[in-house]
Amino acid sequence: MVTGDHDVLLERRGELLRKLAGIGDLRQGSLRAQYRKCGKPNCHCAGEGARGHGPYWLLTWLDRVTGKSRGRSIPAEAVAGTQAQIAEYQRLRGLVRELVEVSGRLCDARLDAGQPAEPAKRGGSTRRSRRRPAPKSSA
Repeated sequence: MVTGDHDVLLERRGELLRKLAGIGDLRQGSLRAQYRKCGKPNCHCAGEGARGHGPYWLLTWLDRVTGKSRGRSIPAEAVAGTQAQIAEYQRLRGLVRELVEVSGRLCDARLDAGQPAEPAKRGGSTRRSRRRPAPKSSA
């Protein structure tokens, strides 16, 4: 049996899994403030060096399915919550990155000790999937 470093890695993996269970609402992307000029010549935004009207908040992210950049306006009252969701997404990514590293080191330690690799534990739904009826023939 592997000990020492193996036990430390097992404990760290357990800590990471507990932290993952505590992940709250999250969203990917970045949030930025935008300012716009309305185009009216007598408006305060038309002055030299004026920033414009705003801020208007825009959340942008990359849609991994289509490969296109997407965006959504965020109301000012939702900015703090959206920033927290983005931070939670970044926390998730860091935890997953570390979990993959720790798990790989555990697997290596087991192989070095001559132990067989443990199969991944599979979870999932206990519900059975519904069978779809066979298509009816048109004859």
